Amino acid sequence: MNYRHVYHAGNFADVLKHVALTLCLDYLLKKDGPLCIIDAHAGAGLYDLNSEEAARTGEWRKGIGLLLEAAAPPPDLEPYLGLVADDMRLGQYPGSPLLISRMKRTKDRLIACELHEPTFKTLRTVLEPTENKLVLWGNAYGCIRANLPPAERRGLVLIDPPFEKKDEFDTLIRQMTQWKRRWATGVFLLWYPIKAHLQVDELKAAARALGMPRTWFSEILVSPREQPNTMNGCGIIVFNAPYMAPERMEQSLAFMKASMSLHDISAGWLIEDRIIF
Repeated sequence: MNYRHVYHAGNFADVLKHVALTLCLDYLLKKDGPLCIIDAHAGAGLYDLNSEEAARTGEWRKGIGLLLEAAAPPPDLEPYLGLVADDMRLGQYPGSPLLISRMKRTKDRLIACELHEPTFKTLRTVLEPTENKLVLWGNAYGCIRANLPPAERRGLVLIDPPFEKKDEFDTLIRQMTQWKRRWATGVFLLWYPIKAHLQVDELKAAARALGMPRTWFSEILVSPREQPNTMNGCGIIVFNAPYMAPERMEQSLAFMKASMSLHDISAGWLIEDRIIF
């Protein structure tokens, strides 16, 4: 595994993923029952934006950097912006496991999984594991299988592979069926890159065919979709989308497009059905 997220921390892809994550959790946390939250590709947890790696790409400047500079952000962005602002003042950006750790209650359980051993060791230091905050070293899909269905019955799984493998889209399409079979009422957030000739349409078609209620997607583009040899954008699919999370996300997308100078945005229902939570 060669992928290191520090080069990309806080970029447009992180912004989309983390806004969706915080909005989904914001609703789930309104209910009293405990949650199980699984971050299957957790990463290091906290990234130094002044590091040589982050400085080499400077991707955060066109992502969270622009978003924080924008005037009058909508209220729906407050859960996310409030969680990253203090770190940004210190030249750092929090990854998804740290965002989850800050949002979750004592009774909620976080399971953060990371395969890359040096990154796993860093994550343990950042998260400081407890009984309800587990850091596991291993394969993301194995971690999901081993922990579903959770005893808590309610919760969320975040899946955002590095897409180093050419068959990652095929793997995700196969994995979806297992997720539904093991935890049909769980909220699943699936992040994916948009590059020319990748199987984005096939992935969304498979998500629709899976038939899980309230399946919704959003995508942002930083360049035309078919531009070769680059990542032109990214998307996220939410299965069992929590009440009002898609609507709140769509309201945030317009602000993100203007403040981050995005090429295009899109969002919509793959399956609109009954509200689970």
